[in-house]
Amino acid sequence: MNAQEVDLYVAMAQGLYVYEPGQHLLKMVIAQDVRRVTGYQDFVDTAPLDFVYVADHSRMSLVTASKRTLYCAISAGAMTQNVALFCESQGLSNVVRAWFDRHTLSQAMRLGPDQQILLAQTVGKPHMVKP
Repeated sequence: MNAQEVDLYVAMAQGLYVYEPGQHLLKMVIAQDVRRVTGYQDFVDTAPLDFVYVADHSRMSLVTASKRTLYCAISAGAMTQNVALFCESQGLSNVVRAWFDRHTLSQAMRLGPDQQILLAQTVGKPHMVKP
């Protein structure tokens, strides 16, 4: 259906960005470090990069509401796998996580009512990220 329903947010020390695939750039969302709320593990506070995969259900009009989360989760899983494969090829560590406070993170990211956080993925040097 090519809904492209999952947005990739990038949390770094200097702020939160959203990836714009058409222009292949990061667009600043907020100039605030939100890494500490991307998970409960202590390494998220200082890891250089946290990806947050966010579904936008408003783009999924062809899918029944009861199946949207499943479809989005499958897309996000494929995306995290590609990041993991790249990290392995570059000697980087990564961990995919679903253990975070969705409400607090959604507020920190200023997400709308049609947006749903699916997963987070921390990337860093091997000594910084622990599964």
